[in-house]
Amino acid sequence: MERIDLEPDPVWTDRFEAERDRVRSVAGDGLLGLFHVGSTAVPDLAAKPVLDILAVFGGEAGMRTTAAALVEAGYRLRRADPEWHHLAADAEPPVSLHLRPVRSDVWRDQLVVREYLRDHPSARRGYERVKREAVEAHADEPESYTDAKESFVLALEERAYDEGYGERIPDLRK
Repeated sequence: MERIDLEPDPVWTDRFEAERDRVRSVAGDGLLGLFHVGSTAVPDLAAKPVLDILAVFGGEAGMRTTAAALVEAGYRLRRADPEWHHLAADAEPPVSLHLRPVRSDVWRDQLVVREYLRDHPSARRGYERVKREAVEAHADEPESYTDAKESFVLALEERAYDEGYGERIPDLRK
């Protein structure tokens, strides 16, 4: 398990922008949007030192083409299926890149939670507490760490949609 950094890093946005440009430079047709997601995308939230990026595509063909180009550019393919291609790069910081088709609502859910956490300090503190408890209990079990946070994240997602945060997400289906 990567450590959870106690101090948020103020340069995550700059790091995201540089990696976004790298991904764009090899992206195939159909890339609709690139987004900084995960805890490093939320100011004042402790996070694992991993840059999470979400790339949304018009369809599976564009995802496959881009994934292949990224592998050629040094990324490792960790998962490839019609709903999710996951790649990783051993950069500084490490990068976790998630390619999703626009037809999937998962990408919208990630952005809604990000926006909600950015706007609600109490939700950030609650999520940070859950993350710290999860890493203490599952420091050597990344899947269990993620599972331990799931119910809290799903509750945040539901609250965010109930409060209209879905309307803040760009409509990439047009």
